[in-house]
Amino acid sequence: MFLSEISIQNFRCFGETLQTICFNKGLNVLVGENDSGKSAVIDAIKIVLGTTDQGWYRIDISDFHGEDKTKEITIKCKFQDLSEDERGAFLECLTYENTTDKNKPYLYLFWKCKYLSNITPSRTSISVSTGSTGEGPSPAADARELLRVTYLRALRDAYSEMQSGRNSRLSQIIQSVPNLNRGNNEYAEGTDLHSLSITGIADLSNKLLSDHPALKKANQDVTDILQQKMLLKSDHLATQLEVAGSNALENKKLLTLLEKLDLAVDKDGSQNQGRVGLGTSNIMSMACELLLNDTNAQNGHSSFLLIEEPEAHLHAQRQLRLIQSLQNEATGAAHQIILTTHSPLLASAVDLGNVIIIKGSKPFSLAKGKTMLAEDDYMYLERYLDATKANLFFAKSVMMVEGPSEDLLLPTIAKLLSKDLTEYGVSIVNVRSTGLRRYARIFQRKDASESIGIHVACITDRDVMPDCAPSICIDEKYTSVATYPQRRNWITESELASGKEKQAHLNLIKEKADGQTVKTFVSNCWTFEYDLAYSGLLNDMLVALVKVRYEPQNQTKKLQEISDKIDSLKLPDEKAAYFYSYFYDGSTSKAEFAQCLAAILEKVYSGNSEKLRGKLPSYIIDAIEYVTE
Repeated sequence: MFLSEISIQNFRCFGETLQTICFNKGLNVLVGENDSGKSAVIDAIKIVLGTTDQGWYRIDISDFHGEDKTKEITIKCKFQDLSEDERGAFLECLTYENTTDKNKPYLYLFWKCKYLSNITPSRTSISVSTGSTGEGPSPAADARELLRVTYLRALRDAYSEMQSGRNSRLSQIIQSVPNLNRGNNEYAEGTDLHSLSITGIADLSNKLLSDHPALKKANQDVTDILQQKMLLKSDHLATQLEVAGSNALENKKLLTLLEKLDLAVDKDGSQNQGRVGLGTSNIMSMACELLLNDTNAQNGHSSFLLIEEPEAHLHAQRQLRLIQSLQNEATGAAHQIILTTHSPLLASAVDLGNVIIIKGSKPFSLAKGKTMLAEDDYMYLERYLDATKANLFFAKSVMMVEGPSEDLLLPTIAKLLSKDLTEYGVSIVNVRSTGLRRYARIFQRKDASESIGIHVACITDRDVMPDCAPSICIDEKYTSVATYPQRRNWITESELASGKEKQAHLNLIKEKADGQTVKTFVSNCWTFEYDLAYSGLLNDMLVALVKVRYEPQNQTKKLQEISDKIDSLKLPDEKAAYFYSYFYDGSTSKAEFAQCLAAILEKVYSGNSEKLRGKLPSYIIDAIEYVTE
């Protein structure tokens, strides 16, 4: 079985509106900014189901939404795909819903908590029931054990958890290994030592210890002292040294022995020397928990694993290896893994359909059928959604661009306009020239009423040449439509003669990505670089162009030559088109140019945002305003 849904009401950041989070059968990754509700979801699961380490959680006033003690916390868990054994264990608690398969049972677990303020001292009252409406009986205690989850808290002391001690986590895990204590439990003369069980080895150790000559002599000395110096002649008393716990039950003996175990690195079989670091301790701890999961699967039991921030203390390559292993672990087995993360690297490595965005205490699953993404969109994004782009899962707003110039320049422009994108929690994602609509659809819901609330600005080129551009940028003979080649991948303004045609072209661009909180901002004229030059930044851009293209000793001369050429042109679109001709043929790196121009703009316009604003294309200003609202 697996946890398919959890519904939460009045618990911490979740208010009176019931929020339902849907989970996949295998791996589920909760992503989102800080304080969005990820940990509250994890805690809700472990509070209701209990944990394998027998940890106990005390409900506090702060667990009530808004610390309002008059409200009742309600958490409802729904399980499906129960095995025959699991159906038998929860027989009286199952619900058969009116679905296509009427014989398919579901298990609902209702957990409610009230604060009893009319009792002294005041305290909480918890009730657990079953059934789709919570009117069924409470599950038996042994059945509840099947639902316990393995929980790994964030920033846990993984090293201590693997050390010996009373009730150590390591001993709890090892105790669950099948056939752990197989063999002879008692040692007798002539017994093959390899046939002894763990408690049999302990029995042998106890015998050897109690029969050791030095200890026997010490015992005899104690008896002699008693008889000769302390007892009456008629008293009969003899002593015997016994190993503590040797007469305990088998399970107690086994647990006592396992609590003596540490999990340490074999210095002869590894490169580590001395105590391992926090990252290695972390993955060793998780390896033990996966052993417990594997053991449950071998016994035919479902297993549930909750992990908060598994990336803690792990470098990038280990993070990738870890998430791949967890994804494989949760595929095709009775394992369900639910984890939270702040790592774009982890978020980029999992299947997109396994990601659940938690935004403002509301869940938004990216599973198929929940978003506007098509089947081929999932395939595309799983290939190209890397760590540099996966930061969009954690952003307050997102700005999507199609090239390196926008990627490098827009943060500087926004900062100079007193709209620092970092301060506003805005992520810039360079989707290149073909992925704009695919990335935009991540934030568009199938059900338009459940908006994620993340403003997404898609900045794209209009890709319509001014009439003068073909002759300036391509071939001087292209002076009119009649001279243009028949086969080409560009159009000019004169070919969109009417206002309706121009608007239809604009609408066609916007329709690719627009919808819900996703808004497309199209360049006013042609391309990003052209529009910047046309709007008023031409002189600053010329300085950056010369610095990128020419050696220092030639820069002054070249700047004068290009400036003279531009001054000889009459119209603003001719001047901007001539400037852009240095990029059109691909001879100038847009990334290097943008980096250089960003430094120039910071030097020239720092502290003078209004002057810069007057020289920017309107669509750039509008896009920045939209994502920083």
